[in-house]
Amino acid sequence: MALRLLFITPRIDEAHDELAFASLWAKAFADAGYDVQVICTHKGTNGLPFPVHSLGGENGVSRLGQFFRFQKLITTLSYDRVFVHMTTRWLGAGAWWWRLKKIPTYLWFTHYTRTLSLRIGEWAVKRMFTATAECLPQYEGDPRKIVTGHGIDTAFWDVPALAETEREPATHLLAVHRLSRSKRFDLLLKTLALLPPEYHLTHYGRPMDPRFDPEYVDEIQSLIRSLHLENRVTFKGSVPTKDLRFVYPRFRAFINLVPRTIDKTVLEAMYAGLTPIVTRGQADAIGFPDAPREETPEAIAEFVRHQALWPREKLRQIVEERHSLRSLVQKMNRYMEPGI
Repeated sequence: MALRLLFITPRIDEAHDELAFASLWAKAFADAGYDVQVICTHKGTNGLPFPVHSLGGENGVSRLGQFFRFQKLITTLSYDRVFVHMTTRWLGAGAWWWRLKKIPTYLWFTHYTRTLSLRIGEWAVKRMFTATAECLPQYEGDPRKIVTGHGIDTAFWDVPALAETEREPATHLLAVHRLSRSKRFDLLLKTLALLPPEYHLTHYGRPMDPRFDPEYVDEIQSLIRSLHLENRVTFKGSVPTKDLRFVYPRFRAFINLVPRTIDKTVLEAMYAGLTPIVTRGQADAIGFPDAPREETPEAIAEFVRHQALWPREKLRQIVEERHSLRSLVQKMNRYMEPGI
């Protein structure tokens, strides 16, 4: 009899530009043999073949209302394991019940802060899975912290290569990420300003945090003007994840200057055949050997000018062997199936 898994995630919406991949994660556990049901804060378009219980975020249910619905669901549904995906909020809210009922509980979290909900939730957690050693630094030395690498659904991102004549030149760089300070888009712009004028940048994504991101976008726009990059930077806005499958193959090089963790868009782009330009920390975490010697605009610009494009097959091999969703679930399942 299959183990029953309660998969908890912020959003199930296959049309969403940032979080559509959560559906792919839930389905990957089903493909691995689990009897899956989902609790999500927001529910949108999806074709998942198992129950998806929404807490009502898409209908404007208050946080208090979501909390009480969550308590009802976790205490009445039947399940053998809990997997909390990216949200410590619901980990903290459910820890009391899972600890009381001795239900093995697992967390996937790739951030650096130990929030109050995580402090509460860790009381019930068997293992905390994360993409790189730099994530969750407060738990360094804690045997519950397991570094697994990242995971993308390679079947979903298995897009055909385009003819060379249909692709942008190598001097036209692609970036895909939200417009937030943590993504260091300002560093990317300062790098672009040091490159010859034939270098251009196309960006897909949008600001997401209304508290901080609009101010950062204003800074970016001001920086573009001061560096005279108006004709070299193109903002495309956000697109659904499924549409990125038709964006990536048009380019040859992908740039992402996040310092410490693995950004999943880098893996997606690599699997589509784009040579990554990333920081040394991210390159080491991915298993990619080439990166700038320093995280300065001068060093990155020098690296970009001399970067050789990698064959599509070698890029895909790195992702397949180290960062496929299937292999990631297998790594986590070594702990989840026996409940350790």
